[in-house]
Amino acid sequence: MRYLYYNRTMSFSEKWFNRSNESLEGISTDEFIGYVQPKTQEAITMDGIRDQLDSGRPLNVKFGTDPTGPDLHLGHVVPIRVLDLFSRAGHNIDLVFGDFTAKVGDPSGRSNERPLLSDSTISENVSTFRDQVDKYFDTHTSNVKVSNNSAWLDEMSLSDVFEYLQETNLSEAVQRRDFRKRILAGKAISLAEAFYPTMMGIDSVELKTDIEIGGIDQLLNFQQTRKVQRNQGQVPEDVIMTPILEGTSGGGVKMSKSLGNYVPLNATPDEVYGKMMSIPDDIVLNYITAFAPVHTDEVSGLKQSIESRPLEMKKQLATYLAALSISNMDDGLAARERFERRFARKEFTEDDMEKLVSGSALIDSLTATGKYKSRNEIRRLAKQGGIKLDGTPVSEDEVMSTIPPAGAIITVGKRTVFCVATPEE
Repeated sequence: MRYLYYNRTMSFSEKWFNRSNESLEGISTDEFIGYVQPKTQEAITMDGIRDQLDSGRPLNVKFGTDPTGPDLHLGHVVPIRVLDLFSRAGHNIDLVFGDFTAKVGDPSGRSNERPLLSDSTISENVSTFRDQVDKYFDTHTSNVKVSNNSAWLDEMSLSDVFEYLQETNLSEAVQRRDFRKRILAGKAISLAEAFYPTMMGIDSVELKTDIEIGGIDQLLNFQQTRKVQRNQGQVPEDVIMTPILEGTSGGGVKMSKSLGNYVPLNATPDEVYGKMMSIPDDIVLNYITAFAPVHTDEVSGLKQSIESRPLEMKKQLATYLAALSISNMDDGLAARERFERRFARKEFTEDDMEKLVSGSALIDSLTATGKYKSRNEIRRLAKQGGIKLDGTPVSEDEVMSTIPPAGAIITVGKRTVFCVATPEE
């Protein structure tokens, strides 16, 4: 079914979704940079990137990630949305899985060493990564080359390693803020961790990287990567660094699974939509520029739209991300329709409901569903106003004595809905 909204602002989500699937080949450098800049917190350097784009040749654009865990969230996708722009513009994309460097672990922001991962765990994480990310960036297109950095790092001899070690300044390496904190706390720093940024540089030397994309937390690693390339006689790569995404609770706290303020990449469209509707108004623009293909010229207008219609713009963002999560605009629109029916218009369809057999007191009927631990739990929910009969709260006494009629709608909490049926139905 096609869900239509006759609100003029509905065009935002549909426009973003359509743009997300359009080719960017042949557009001017200025226009392309206009799409890159809203997603960029810092660059080394934007002028260098502009010059490379002006050359007209396909550029080697690298994104590297260590597969240290199986579960990804939207925060991991922020730099990948920039990678998607370069891919759709026809450049050569190097998606590098650090199956070798994952055994060392990126020290950026770490208060201690990462646990050692097995080869089988790393391999499984790589497979999981592609499955989850493909909805936001197609890793199977012809211009995307997927590599494991063990392909070249495993082949290095000890003399090769010493060549790079001689170029690694240990006194500079331990000046990193994260290292200094660990030193002051008496915690260990392995030489392998100090060598980690250099290994990133070796990846770029191997791939002859022109531009690298990653989070702003990788700044020190990128600076070392450029130094390694220069020492190896290559032109140092330019770098685009994206901001760290705030979690769904806002407050300047980054999205993190451990904090519970995240949106998993395997979430359903309804879950994505609901999560987006929960974010604070003051981070809606950050989410739009991070994920939607927004041009620099449009940012000012978006700010005004958010200020004047914050709820509607949040719905536009939620609809777009719900659609993007399943690669179908109609599914995003349907997620909005279901959300509004449940939480705004308080309407429900038969598909939303479970049957609750009539003929018994409400507490007995609810207990029979097996959804609740005990009768006491049901009484507690009623006491808190969490059980409603046709929209009217049922008291603790009423839940024990009321026999709901057939056809009545029982809601428990915000999500559980029952339609009362006769025993014969």
